[in-house]
Amino acid sequence: MALGEGALMGTAVDYAQRAAECRRLATQYTKPEHWEHFLEMAETWEMLLRHQQERSRWQTIALADRFRNVLFLSDKRPAEESNNEKAA
Repeated sequence: MALGEGALMGTAVDYAQRAAECRRLATQYTKPEHWEHFLEMAETWEMLLRHQQERSRWQTIALADRFRNVLFLSDKRPAEESNNEKAA
């Protein structure tokens, strides 16, 4: 089952919020062995965010292509019918 665009956008917002929270938590620690962990998690959330945005972009392009094809097909039908009438 495919997620709707609203769900995808909600996921992207969630990823961004989690990354921001990890970065905020990293600032609360002074030892690198503590804050580096949070920065690594933030980078992972940001990578997931970029992946989700790219996926959403491609889904939007595919949807636009489908609409374009439907519109062009509806424009071609009357012309095809008149061409068929002329040939007959």
